[in-house]
Amino acid sequence: MTRVLASRRARLIIVLAVATGAIGILAIRAAGSPLSYYQTPAEFAQQVDTAGKRWQVGGRVVDGTIVESNGRPVRFDIAGDHGERMTINYNGTVPDLFGPGAFVVVEGAANGPNTLDASSVVIKHENAFYAATGTPTPAPKPQATNLQPAPATR
Repeated sequence: MTRVLASRRARLIIVLAVATGAIGILAIRAAGSPLSYYQTPAEFAQQVDTAGKRWQVGGRVVDGTIVESNGRPVRFDIAGDHGERMTINYNGTVPDLFGPGAFVVVEGAANGPNTLDASSVVIKHENAFYAATGTPTPAPKPQATNLQPAPATR
């Protein structure tokens, strides 16, 4: 009987060790995946040989730079946190929230310094909302109201 229990325990320990190892490997791969990481325009500009490589770059759409053709944006600029800018060429459908000030992550091939030919544009939703000036706006606080119950009618 002890041999059967030891065998079951051994199998359970082996299964748990293999499962833990597999989960660990998947977590490490996901953390290092380029699919979940994007670079800023400044990081992109620092690259020596960008032509032909695939990139993901994130930044805010710069107001006044959206060029449209047939009602669709074909070129726009994005800016990083410190004002560094780059031009995005794109021929496709943009998300509904696309517009000046929207934070976008674009994926595509580099086409020279500070230019990217994008194959996709994704809006990155943020936890904080910003006014047109770029400064954080606190959420409005609920206001107290003096609501009186309606008189009972018979």
